[in-house]
Amino acid sequence: MQTRPADPGATPHILQVGQDRRGRWMVQENHGLIEGVFISRDAALHFARLERHAFPGATVELASHPLTSTLAA
Repeated sequence: MQTRPADPGATPHILQVGQDRRGRWMVQENHGLIEGVFISRDAALHFARLERHAFPGATVELASHPLTSTLAA
């Protein structure tokens, strides 16, 4: 299996873990490719860590502000 070299100008993937304004725990990927709502901080962190495999070089970060869903109206 061949892998493509990383695009040097590409923005790295970040999986942010945080709460929305309603207090629900969320995970969001900074390019809008993944979003999920979880029952706890631990569940959100677990999911984010497992999903890093889909984005080589991705990091998991705690959000510094409330997250806003891009999927739900």
